[in-house]
Amino acid sequence: MSVDKKSIYVVLGMARSGTSAITRGLKALGIHLGDEHSDSVNQWNPTGIWEDKDIVYQINRGVAQALGDTWMSVHLLDELCRDNEKLNELHWQAVQLLTERMKEVSSWAFKDPRTSRILPFWQNVFQGLKVDENYIIALRNPLAVATSWQKVSGAEIEVGLLQWLNHLIPAIEGTQGKKRVVVSYDLMLANPRLQLERIQQQLFISSLANAEDINNYAQQYLDKKLHHYEYTEEDLLLHPAAAITPVCANLYTLLMQVAKDEITLESAEFSSAWRQVKGEYSAAYPFYLYMNRLLKRNKELERDLRTIRRSLSWKLAYPLRLINDVWRAGRKKSYGP
Repeated sequence: MSVDKKSIYVVLGMARSGTSAITRGLKALGIHLGDEHSDSVNQWNPTGIWEDKDIVYQINRGVAQALGDTWMSVHLLDELCRDNEKLNELHWQAVQLLTERMKEVSSWAFKDPRTSRILPFWQNVFQGLKVDENYIIALRNPLAVATSWQKVSGAEIEVGLLQWLNHLIPAIEGTQGKKRVVVSYDLMLANPRLQLERIQQQLFISSLANAEDINNYAQQYLDKKLHHYEYTEEDLLLHPAAAITPVCANLYTLLMQVAKDEITLESAEFSSAWRQVKGEYSAAYPFYLYMNRLLKRNKELERDLRTIRRSLSWKLAYPLRLINDVWRAGRKKSYGP
């Protein structure tokens, strides 16, 4: 089963990185997004998230569950995706799904933040279908991403920074030798036409765009008022949370050079800097794994506590706990601090 010579465009990046806006930009360039989108329009994504519901809910969530992953995880998954028998059934589901999606079109795009972390799974699917792979890597200041993610999920800033790393590093590493482009969300908001032009040129997209579609995207869809968190590279360097993940600032600075077309992903300068970033990340990775275990244990304790508080015995003991609290407060007042 194949869809030879057809092109697939995959938007990679962590949630809150502008992936929805960039994906919608591909539609303005004439690339199909399909009609099977999630209806998740909310206060966090008032203009829509442009995610294929079957990719998200059927495939990517299935892969995450098979690998024992959660949205709170801060460890890498790419190696777990390689030659994993647990994923065989999901592989064939993905093959059938993409074949159906691309049946009537020459190009198709999708995005889901999880894809960055399970990229080897999808690339195995792409290679089996013999499609032309193209990647758009969404870039945003990791401090802005982590702050926005905290508002959505409640995750601490430090966790958000680690998750940003664990989306961007496999996205860059896993797309080497492929057609790819790094797109800054901030630069897209500042000059959408220029960024769409960069995507078109660097991915060799034939001129399918409609001027009216591009105008609607640039003037109506993109809304700078929705850009709630703006931070500079200096803000990232000075933020206390960044002390845990100093490599974030180095990687962001490097990728912004690429997004501004100051260097290319294939240049010797980038390769040298990329090796240094990976070295720093690898040196700190055991600590990140330990942090991941602590986060998992904390989540288990929170779940156990919720179970206890819903139990009948907890509710029946409420008067006794109240009396105990009053007694302790009185005793503290009598004996002083």
